[in-house]
Amino acid sequence: MQRISPWHLRGLSPLLRLILTWGLLEGVRSGFYGGYLPVHVQGLGLTLTVTGTAFTLHLLADSFGRGIGGFLVQRFGLGLVAATGSTIGLLALLAVPSARSPILLFALSIVWGLSLSAVPPGMMTLSSRQAVKGREGRALTLTNMLVAPFTGLGGLGVGFLTKIDPKLALELMIAGQVLALLAALTLIFRPERVPPPTKQEYYPWTRLLLFIPAAFGQTFAPMLFSQLIFPYTKVLGLAGGWIVAAVGLGGIFSYGLTAWTARYADKYSPRGLLIGGLGLLGVALLWLGSSPSLLELLIIAVAAGVGMACFSPAWNALVVKLLPEANRAAVWGTLMLVEVMGTALGPAVGQTLAQTTGISTPFYVAGAIFLALSVFYIVALWRPFWNSPR
Repeated sequence: MQRISPWHLRGLSPLLRLILTWGLLEGVRSGFYGGYLPVHVQGLGLTLTVTGTAFTLHLLADSFGRGIGGFLVQRFGLGLVAATGSTIGLLALLAVPSARSPILLFALSIVWGLSLSAVPPGMMTLSSRQAVKGREGRALTLTNMLVAPFTGLGGLGVGFLTKIDPKLALELMIAGQVLALLAALTLIFRPERVPPPTKQEYYPWTRLLLFIPAAFGQTFAPMLFSQLIFPYTKVLGLAGGWIVAAVGLGGIFSYGLTAWTARYADKYSPRGLLIGGLGLLGVALLWLGSSPSLLELLIIAVAAGVGMACFSPAWNALVVKLLPEANRAAVWGTLMLVEVMGTALGPAVGQTLAQTTGISTPFYVAGAIFLALSVFYIVALWRPFWNSPR
């Protein structure tokens, strides 16, 4: 097992419990804002504008909280911040049936977002420190892959169940939040897992600027068209099932190749994979915006899946190689702030572009962003700079 595991097996239990905790928290959140509120909006006496604004405020609160969230993990420990986030989320869910006022829903969303902001920086930092030396990129990629199914199943599953029985859907989310709280409580009484360093190391902080464009762009670009997939499918004259099949096909290639690309990024260099992955994603999205046929759509899905399999582990490996060991959780929180800002702003910008210039425009803009990032890293990771001393 140790030969194939990216983490040291000894002491792995706290990390797995933290991943489970965050997976449940993320699943409940995506289910609540992506499935429950949009479907049950009339039953709550609200409007889609109100629920959409609540989601945006939630993401912005999460975004702005992540910078200090990394510090809180180092100061108070993973267990306490995860348990606090789980508790506040549980209270928010219990208050939802009474949240007939938009102001109350907005307030709950902001507080809930702030309470979750400390957990992801701590989880990613602990994952990188638990990793076998030279396998850090693989460890972070696997961490994201373990959490991703919770997010997808939360949004789709809760949305489907809400159409059948909104009360049961809410009870299921409450149960998930309780399980997350129980898992977080098991981490409170363990020794500090992400301690602040005893000695500050020298680090050229200007290198942190390397990560800002990709941190924002990798979340902003996909969110530009995140709410336009099914409307765009109608424009293409295809049944909705085909887009689901295309996404599944891309996911198969992405997950299937990630084990190899992550190993390559750790063992050799993430530079080529990062640049190539961004370029391939850019080309795929530009092609997608050009009203492709069904066969072209499937080819685009494969290209996008391969692009993600190259980009994601290369990004993780690059972050681990260049982020300072000292205060890594706090710095990671700053990067995640930028990522969540992209997530929060993308849908609004994408909808505006679609309504003013046409539904294809967000796909073209997203593709151009990925291509621009690819060119940026060709220059930024130019070999003399790449080989310069830290």
